Amino acid sequence: MTIKDIFKLVIGWRFLIILLAIPGIFLLTPRLRYTNISDKPALGNIFSMWSNFDGVKYLSIAEHGYNYERKSITDYAIFPVFPWTIRSANIFGSFLTSGLILPLLFFALALYFLYKLILLDFKPKTAKLAIYLILIFPTAFFFGSVYSESLFLLLLVLSFYSARRKNFFFACAFAALASATRITGIFLWPAIVYEFWLANKNNPKKFMNPDTLWLILPPLGLLSFMRFQFLKTGDPFLFISLHANVLVQPVEKLILIHQVYFRYFKMLIFTDHMDPLFFTIVLELICASMVLSVLIFSFKKIRFSYWLFSVLSFILPTFTGTFSGMPRFTLVLFPVFIFLAIWLDKQHPYVKYLYYGFCAIFSVFSIIYFTRGYLVG
Repeated sequence: MTIKDIFKLVIGWRFLIILLAIPGIFLLTPRLRYTNISDKPALGNIFSMWSNFDGVKYLSIAEHGYNYERKSITDYAIFPVFPWTIRSANIFGSFLTSGLILPLLFFALALYFLYKLILLDFKPKTAKLAIYLILIFPTAFFFGSVYSESLFLLLLVLSFYSARRKNFFFACAFAALASATRITGIFLWPAIVYEFWLANKNNPKKFMNPDTLWLILPPLGLLSFMRFQFLKTGDPFLFISLHANVLVQPVEKLILIHQVYFRYFKMLIFTDHMDPLFFTIVLELICASMVLSVLIFSFKKIRFSYWLFSVLSFILPTFTGTFSGMPRFTLVLFPVFIFLAIWLDKQHPYVKYLYYGFCAIFSVFSIIYFTRGYLVG
C-alpha cells in the first residue's frame, strides 16, 4: 500500500463515518451538555458534532490556552501537544476546521508507517488486514474527531519504527512527544530501552556510545507537563486525579482486574437495558476482554516491546476500578490488531464475517451515540 492508497482509504472511510452519523440527527435527542452542537438543527452540526466531550476542551485550550479565566481546573487533565498542534497549525482560520483536518492527516500517516512497521515482520497480507481491522473497529471514528488518538498513534508508530531501524534519537524524540500527548506515552520508555538492549546485546561496548544518552528523552514530555502544572496550580500531579483518559474519579486504593469484572457483571444485571449507558457498559466490557485475551495469547507471538507497551497501557486504567475509556484506549494498541490479523487469517470465513458484522453493528451505534452526546469511549 502506498501513501496515496492510504489517503484514499482514509478519505473514503471518513465520508462513510459521516453518513453513518446522519440518521442519529433524526432518531436521537441530543444531550447538549456534553456536545459542541447547537440546540437547533443546523448544517454546522455535521462538523461540530465530532468535537463532543473532550473535543470541546481540546478546542478551548487551543484557542485560549490553560490560563483562560473562565476555564475549569479540570482542563489540566488534557495533555498539551494535541491542542497546541491545533493552535500552531491553524492555517484554516477555524480551530474546529484545523481540529478535524489535522487528525485525518495524522491518521493517514500513522496507517502508512504502521503498514511499513508491520512489513518488518510479516507479509503484506497481514499488514493490510491489520489496517482494515483498525478502520472498522467500533470506536475508530475517534481518529477522525477532534481527539488526540490520531496524533498519538502516529507518534507511537514513528517511535517504534525508528527504534526498529536503530535510529534511537528519533525513537526517543517521538516518545517524548507521545508522553506529552497521552499519559500512556510514558510506556514507550521501557519499550525503547528494550529495543536498545536488543540492538546492542551482542556488543556490550555499544552501550557506552552516545546513543545511550537519547534514552533519557522519553519521560521529558511528561515531566515538562508536570512542571507546567506545578507552575500554574502548585500541584505537579494534578493530572493524575483529573486526567480524563485514565481516571474517572479519585480512588484511595488500587483495584485488581477481577474486581473490575465483578463490578461490570453487576452493572450488566442491574443497568436498564434500554438505557444508552448499557450499550457503553457492554462495549467497554467487550473491548477490555478482547485486549486482555490478545495480551494473554500473543505473548511470545508478537515482538516483546510491542507487547510490553500494550500490557502496561491496558493495566493502568484498570487500577481505577473501571474499564471506562477502554474502547478508546484500544484504538492505539496497534499490536492488538496485528495479532487479530494473524488470528483471523487462519479462521473459517464465517468467523471473519461474524467479527466484521459485530464491528459494523457496534460502529453504527457508537457513532450515533457519540455524535448525539452519549458517552461511548
